[in-house]
Amino acid sequence: MPSIKVRLFGFGPKASGWDTDTSEVPQGTTVSEVWKSLRSSAQDGELLARIDERHVFFLVNGQLIHRPQIETAVLDDGDTLTLMVMAIGGRAQGLVAVQRPGTAHCHGRGGDL
Repeated sequence: MPSIKVRLFGFGPKASGWDTDTSEVPQGTTVSEVWKSLRSSAQDGELLARIDERHVFFLVNGQLIHRPQIETAVLDDGDTLTLMVMAIGGRAQGLVAVQRPGTAHCHGRGGDL
């Protein structure tokens, strides 16, 4: 089974009781499946349980995964999935997605994110 690292960024210390975790997942697990599992295991009232996924950036190994792709983006052994809360009022105005076939890159105004 693939081993992945999951990082929470911007959820606050009470989001899940951890900010980085390493987990084994079944072969073929998608970003969406990990997201849904994390949400279902969160306590009622925690940001992780109540935040709308439209307010979360999903990155795999630092590469931005666009929302429609989270359903099909498969995680491989050694991948790092980062879930990053948009800043208040954030609309990804400082992010530019550069797409190449099969990849997505996330760049900020000051350099790579």
